[in-house]
Amino acid sequence: MSDSRFLPVPSGGKKTGKTFKLEDVLECFNKPALIRELVYLVGGTVVRGEGNDVDVVIRAGDFPPALTEAILFRLFRAFSSHFNIPYDETPKYLHITINDYGPYTDYIPLFSLALLPRQPVKIFRMSQKGMEIIEKSQRELIVGGYAATSDIDAVQERISEKALQSIFKSFKQTPEEFRNLMWDHTSTQIGVLLEKHEDKETYVDERGWYIIGKLRYDIPVAKTIAKKIIENPADFGFSVKIGVPGDEIRQVCLGDVCFTEIEEAYFIETSITPNPANPATKPLKILSE
Repeated sequence: MSDSRFLPVPSGGKKTGKTFKLEDVLECFNKPALIRELVYLVGGTVVRGEGNDVDVVIRAGDFPPALTEAILFRLFRAFSSHFNIPYDETPKYLHITINDYGPYTDYIPLFSLALLPRQPVKIFRMSQKGMEIIEKSQRELIVGGYAATSDIDAVQERISEKALQSIFKSFKQTPEEFRNLMWDHTSTQIGVLLEKHEDKETYVDERGWYIIGKLRYDIPVAKTIAKKIIENPADFGFSVKIGVPGDEIRQVCLGDVCFTEIEEAYFIETSITPNPANPATKPLKILSE
């Protein structure tokens, strides 16, 4: 697919003596690739067959915070649902240790770190909008883009259209002083979310939830991040942190692809990050200079 608004991407012209067809390359990479064991069951339930709590070790000391948080969420949510324990009380019974080396007592491997082929196969054209720089100056940077879509993300979750609407509704009900724009889901607030900026406003459409963020310029870390966004906008995207009521998720399988579908959720915060769980929120596109 071509678009006359963008520079063309022709072949590099290098002759290798081989031709690689798309279907052959996809066939080459159509099976899971195991990297290492990741989640281990340890403690009394392994040693004695039962215990007053459950102990788990995750070999993820080298993981970025956003990915670690997603793994913890999935484990706590599954444990809460299976044993009928209120989600907020789950850490009393499920004890999780994160380290760089794995277990040091008897263990049972529970989950592996692996590369899973995406199904169905879909081509993402770079002409599709990602996050946009709406306005920038020496004192202000306004960015916009999709914080959430209905695509299956990197942790095999999908936010339904109904859930997107509930997130949008709860965002609009959130007081302005709590509409935080964070950095990579850490405690660093780099700005705020806006309902509207000039002729643009936040909305939900058939693709997802579109948001507008205003970066702050009063602290050095926010200035540094803003500079990096302006220099390399394609390296960043939005990522939304949501809360999910305990019974508003279900397991769905479409052919060989299984995922967790979130059917209702509420807004907590949104981050700018180089590693969004949902790659459909990238790339960032400069709209105007």
